[in-house]
Amino acid sequence: MNLFECFICGQPQEAKTCDRCRSRIRGLLAQLPEQYAYLCVSRQRVQGGGRDGRSSRRLHAPTPGREDVLNLLGPASRQAVTDVQDQTGAVPFLEVLASWCAAVTEERGLTGVKKNVVAMTARLTAHLGWICEQPWVTDFEEEIRDLVRTTQRITMTEPRKELLKGVTCPSCEGLTLVRYFPGDWTAECVLCSSVRLDQRDYENLVRDQAHRAHEAVKSSATDGP
Repeated sequence: MNLFECFICGQPQEAKTCDRCRSRIRGLLAQLPEQYAYLCVSRQRVQGGGRDGRSSRRLHAPTPGREDVLNLLGPASRQAVTDVQDQTGAVPFLEVLASWCAAVTEERGLTGVKKNVVAMTARLTAHLGWICEQPWVTDFEEEIRDLVRTTQRITMTEPRKELLKGVTCPSCEGLTLVRYFPGDWTAECVLCSSVRLDQRDYENLVRDQAHRAHEAVKSSATDGP
């Protein structure tokens, strides 16, 4: 049996990208059409000021809409970016998907798809198995995850985070495990990017730590005066 280190989390397993990371990417892709719809209805500034932190009290005419939303919805520059200062804000939503769709389409010899979020998300999801075998899946996962997180912050749909008290991270042993609602994982460590536990693994961890605590109490009682 051949064992690989997962391209994304580094855990040893039989595929180049583990099932958990593959599931995570699939979940992120599934969110994109809905997040894009939320983004489109978030163009208008909130009365009394923009949610992007900019004051609406200006001597000149304000931008007709939220600048962060317009930037994310807008087209990419037709000219190459030659300096880091040329890029303002996040890369536009559809351009992120278009660049990855173009890579998949070219390398797999496929026909192109329309430049809309549903078609491009469907193309990437359909070929996710192949994508997860490529060394650049790490960059793919990072860009898709950043796109979802950036959009969630703008649309105010970020998952709610809850600290899982009394359970320590199996890697750093800190009280740093959290759960997101809604989310693809039962538990994640805020410090260790590789620690992402599904329900079964989290329940086993809780059970194991409770057993060790119980054994420690028994041992101290036996060794006592």
